[in-house]
Amino acid sequence: MTEVCWSLSGGADCIRLTGLPAGADVQVRPGTAAEPGGRPPMAGRLDRDGAGLCFVPRFAFLDGTAYTVTVDGATAAVLIRARPDRPATTEVTAIRPTAAEVPCNLLRLYVWFSAPMSEGYAARHLRLAGDSGEVIAGALLPGEDELWDASRRRLTLLLDPARIKRGLAGHREAGYPLRPGEPFRLVVDRGFPDARGHPLRAGAERRYQVGGEERRHVDPGHWTLTVPPARTSEPVQVTFGRPLDHGLLARCLQVTGPDGQPVGGTARTGPQERSWQLVPSQVWAPGPHQLSTDPILEDLAGNSVSRVFDRDLTRPEDQPRPTRPVTLAFHPR
Repeated sequence: MTEVCWSLSGGADCIRLTGLPAGADVQVRPGTAAEPGGRPPMAGRLDRDGAGLCFVPRFAFLDGTAYTVTVDGATAAVLIRARPDRPATTEVTAIRPTAAEVPCNLLRLYVWFSAPMSEGYAARHLRLAGDSGEVIAGALLPGEDELWDASRRRLTLLLDPARIKRGLAGHREAGYPLRPGEPFRLVVDRGFPDARGHPLRAGAERRYQVGGEERRHVDPGHWTLTVPPARTSEPVQVTFGRPLDHGLLARCLQVTGPDGQPVGGTARTGPQERSWQLVPSQVWAPGPHQLSTDPILEDLAGNSVSRVFDRDLTRPEDQPRPTRPVTLAFHPR
């Protein structure tokens, strides 16, 4: 008879199983067997520990969550992780874009949290809703794989591209998820569990106005550069003319100095993602500098320096552009 219980293995929380048949297939799933639409098995490893085996998960067990343990497809136990009486401390620190108005073909949003979060809960606790509270059905891209950064503190939300690209069935049948002139809110429920299984300190939301389509290349040739004086630590600033993607701005712009080496310093994205600046760690050297833009840099609708996200084959201006960095020269004096 197989016995199942909570335990420790090498200091790590685990589920201990004893009395297993040789070669048995062991799987652990969040939830109970009675819940509809069961989730896929958890990632983890089985370690030999004394007379039994210990299932050690890749990601920590969540307080207050039930786990179903199956052996060769049959339920062996349902274990409930106790929920300690601890105060909630995790909160939403940012929702981006911060622009007040977004295009109706908006492609992505970002939510930042103050601590690592649990995976697999976004669909339950995040939604796009109109001003009256109704959920905008089918707006977000469905799927089991959530787009977290390595720290599990930034979540990327994609609107369904099939609703945005005009030639696809989703757009033909239902149109854009967002409608020009109809505001919406991104809502994060307080119940979204952090990595410890605790809810957020509070829910959060951001409201947006919706404008028309945005279907132009990102064009550094139309940006405005504010050039700092030489031998000062004033920032160099570039203004874009329209909001760009916050996640890509963090890695697609670089300044090089007269020696061709990157200029070190602190980079900041401006209000509503309409500008970017670099505060140098040392004073500006006199001489030629360059601002280099990676061609993958996108605006809010997924249009990049090198290509338009939803290209119109009849428009010459929508033709792809070279996939090489675009540079802007400036000269501190």
